[in-house]
Amino acid sequence: MKKFVLAAAIASTLFLAGCSDKVDESTITNVVQTSQYEQPNLGITAKTTPFAVKNLKITKVLLDTKTDYKAEVSYDLVANKSLDEFKSSMKALAAKPQTPAAKTTDTTADTAKDDMTSALHTLKNNLAAEVMVVAFSAKYGDFKAGQTVDTVNEAVSMKKVNDQWVKD
Repeated sequence: MKKFVLAAAIASTLFLAGCSDKVDESTITNVVQTSQYEQPNLGITAKTTPFAVKNLKITKVLLDTKTDYKAEVSYDLVANKSLDEFKSSMKALAAKPQTPAAKTTDTTADTAKDDMTSALHTLKNNLAAEVMVVAFSAKYGDFKAGQTVDTVNEAVSMKKVNDQWVKD
């Protein structure tokens, strides 16, 4: 029972921290990570992204209101996995077949359409995977897991939408 109460207290604290009006380094880290290094439409999620934003520091606050925030920040971009591991994970993701939409009838035309949709989906995923691997390789070289591949200095603009901070 004590573990459940403790877990509930921690979850409530984290939830309330995420909805806070105060912007801090943790909030900016989450926004930068999700907006720049995760691309769910390409299969790059929190679990598959090759990079993590670490050691983010706010160097200068440029605007701070209840709904808008802008600051200059610096952070290390650290590889979660090697380029080879990322390439393998993207190939595995691209190889997953698309689940066809539910059919109302089972006709040859529907089957052909589903086959074409699946083939196009596979082609799109394979191309996206290759483009991401080539782009990351060109920008960061043959990176290894745990390696700091870049130190980034940038201005981050955010807006509060539905009680969540998002990149502007």
